Amino acid sequence: MRWNIFEKPRGEPIPPPPPQEEMSEPHELLKDLKQSPDTFREQAKEKTEFKDPSIDLIFESPKIDSYTRINYSIPEYEGRELRPGRRLMFEIPEEFKRRIIRDVILRHRKSSKYAVNIGSDGYDPSGAYSRVELHNNNTGQWTSWKDPAGYRTDKFAEPRGAENPEEEVLHDWIATVGPISADAVRVTNVGENPDLSISNVHGLEVVFYPEFKSINFKEQIYTIGTKFVDLDKKELLPEYGAGEFNEGKYTGAIALNRSGPTLFELGKDPGPETQIENGGLVIKLESGRELLNVEIAIGDTEHLDHKNPETYRNTRLGWAKLWVGVRRAKTGNTEWFIKNANIPPQGVIAGGPHLENSKVEPGDELIIESRADASYVMGWRLAYK
Repeated sequence: MRWNIFEKPRGEPIPPPPPQEEMSEPHELLKDLKQSPDTFREQAKEKTEFKDPSIDLIFESPKIDSYTRINYSIPEYEGRELRPGRRLMFEIPEEFKRRIIRDVILRHRKSSKYAVNIGSDGYDPSGAYSRVELHNNNTGQWTSWKDPAGYRTDKFAEPRGAENPEEEVLHDWIATVGPISADAVRVTNVGENPDLSISNVHGLEVVFYPEFKSINFKEQIYTIGTKFVDLDKKELLPEYGAGEFNEGKYTGAIALNRSGPTLFELGKDPGPETQIENGGLVIKLESGRELLNVEIAIGDTEHLDHKNPETYRNTRLGWAKLWVGVRRAKTGNTEWFIKNANIPPQGVIAGGPHLENSKVEPGDELIIESRADASYVMGWRLAYK
């Protein structure tokens, strides 16, 4: 993952980020929220129900993509403009409100008309930043995401075209803020310039942990020390055998989209009923079952034999994007359910097929690809029912 301005390690010679000021809390948000067939509604129409006047839109009735994922899609091609101090609210459906949240994926960008005065080094003095928070079902409090690697938690909106918004994966909530079941998510623009710190939000996805007692797992670990979360065993923190902390030495990992040599030993055997094909990983699926969830422990930091002036370490931060899907034996087509997700230095990215497509037929295979850059799979886990 390539870090944006204000998201680089401390000590680099860049201007400091704007401070994370406390936002005024809304009063009992969503307490009286009523279901509506509309995808979203204007906040101005129901100010009596929501005491926070900074909310622009309330999104309801998301598309349920899979057993573990819901998707709020914003229909405007340009996305929804969000100005500093303004918020978007996303209501979580009733059947998901008791589930533990794993990841939140924000699709956002900055339009070219606001991307002015950007320096040759990429520094944006009027950066637009999105803060993502969950409304805790149990405490009634709002909780912000925290980056497991210690980087800035507010996400920088990169200057991009409407056809290519960035997908920010705010991963491993349970690892940094603890188990949270939520009834709402909110996104706040915490930029400072009222005229230029404007973002365009294109959508939001929420990924939940499955209900562990009702499913069966199949798991493969390549890098020693890698471990997935197990809520039933109260193992709440994922563990990684490599990543930024050891300067990208993913020993034993399966490399994706890499043709050259590495400075550490890669894994050569991807495991039973698994193969490397065209730089990607192909896993044979168990026919007759439902594939509910896929977890990939992965990273894209490249280990170098010299100190990088950008990172001040023997590393290069990657640009890799993860794609995961099911290749159907009958048609040869791949149904992608994780698309263009940013790969961090170390993290678990999860998703699953659409509910209507979760049944595995004979010969179906799981395809895992890394695009735009190389990445390293430290392990994977499949959840079946």
